[in-house]
This record gives sequence, C-alpha cells and structure tokens, in this order.
Amino acid sequence: MIEHLSYSSISTWLMCPRSWRFRYLEKIQVPTAPALIFGSAFHNTVEEYLVRKHQVGAGEPQPLAELWSSLWQEQLAENEGNVNWGKDTPESCFNDGLRMLQAKEVCDVVDGLAFGDGISQVEHRVELQVPDVPIPIIGYIDMIDRDGTPHDFKTSSRSWNGDKAQGEIQPLFYLAALLQAGDVRHQFRFRHVVFVKTKTPQAQVIESQHNVGSVFWLIGLIREVWRAIEAGHFPGNPTSWKCSPDYCEYWGMCRGKT
Repeated sequence: MIEHLSYSSISTWLMCPRSWRFRYLEKIQVPTAPALIFGSAFHNTVEEYLVRKHQVGAGEPQPLAELWSSLWQEQLAENEGNVNWGKDTPESCFNDGLRMLQAKEVCDVVDGLAFGDGISQVEHRVELQVPDVPIPIIGYIDMIDRDGTPHDFKTSSRSWNGDKAQGEIQPLFYLAALLQAGDVRHQFRFRHVVFVKTKTPQAQVIESQHNVGSVFWLIGLIREVWRAIEAGHFPGNPTSWKCSPDYCEYWGMCRGKT
C-alpha cells in the first residue's frame, strides 16, 4: 500500500519503473550505497550546524569538522552490516568529509547561509496535493532563507553549472508545495548549494529561476506517473545510465539473471 509519493520515488519511476516496483511495492531490501551514507551524514552535519548557530543564547556551535565526526559515526551505526562499500571504505569516506568540512571555502559558504525563523526553516516539511492523485507528495526542504528562497544541499564528485541547476526538477516540487501553502515569497527562485568532493573542496551556490508554467508541467508529470503506477506499468529501462551492475542495486534480480 503506497501512502505517499516523494521526489525520490517519482524520479526513481522516471529512471526505471521496474526499479520502482522492486523498491516501493515489493520492498526488496538491498545494501545501502556509500554515497547515500555520506550524503546523509553531510546533510545532517550542515543542518545541525545551522540550527545550533541560530539558537538564541546557544553561543558558538561546534566546528563543522567536530560535528561531522559524531554524525558520521551515527550514520555508520544506523547502517551497520548493510553497506556495499565496493571500492570505498568507512575510513576513506570519513576522511573525504573531514577534508571538505575543514576547507575554508566550504566553511565560509555554510557560515553565510541564513534563514528567518530558526529551526522551523531547516528540514522544512512540505506536502503537495495533485488533482486525480489520491495520495500526497511529501518532501523536506533543506533550508528556507530569510527571503523565502528554498535551498537544497547536494554533495557531488564534480562541480555543477547553471544549465545543470536549471534542468533539475526537484526544485519544482518544493516551489509547487510552497505555492499551494500560500507562500509566494520565493518568486520562483531556488538555490542549490553544492559541496564538491574535488582535491581542493568547493562549495557552490547556484540560483535557478522557474515559472508557473514549469510548475503546471510538473503537476501533469506527477499525474502521468501515478496513472502508470495504478495501471501496474513497470517496464525496465535498459537505456538508463543506471542500468548497469555497477550502479543498479537490483541488477542481480533483473538483467543479471541467467
């Protein structure tokens, strides 16, 4: 029984409907990828730092590197025995995060992030209702700035450019949900904060501008995905970049069968 959708579940269906079926209908458990553990711990570190920084009377928060150490260990404990490390190791991932969060450029960008109402504006829950879709689309905005602009934090192995940021559909989910809730302060602006795992770590803040037409396009896309789910339409997608034993966690039960 599917009780809600999310950006992640919809993008999974668009990438490969069969993968969606394995994950959300059949609920097949597979090992977690190191990138997911790393991204979650990194998100948690930045968000915890911002919450502590803006708590009245809390004083200076712990340095990012110190928070990383404890929150990384929490992620490891939560996923103990369920990680496919491949070429990575817990130590190499920890050291990547530590190196990034000690870099001046990264620290300066995080310190420059600001928001209005404190804790309520970090991990801000939104819910979108789409006509003809009987369940809600739920998401969490990493941060909403003082001017009402939603932000999303990403970790990446390479830097982004403006075209990539503009082409992302995740912002449209958040903008649509905020509009539906009556929050129009963002004026269709969205900011991506990208932390790049290059030899010299980078932190990019890239703003993209959208419009009401894009939001209506998204609504139509969600309705199409839901109709396909209701109809039990779950074909594989061998043309996707993820259709590979290196990237697809369900390869062994799909194309890997002999």
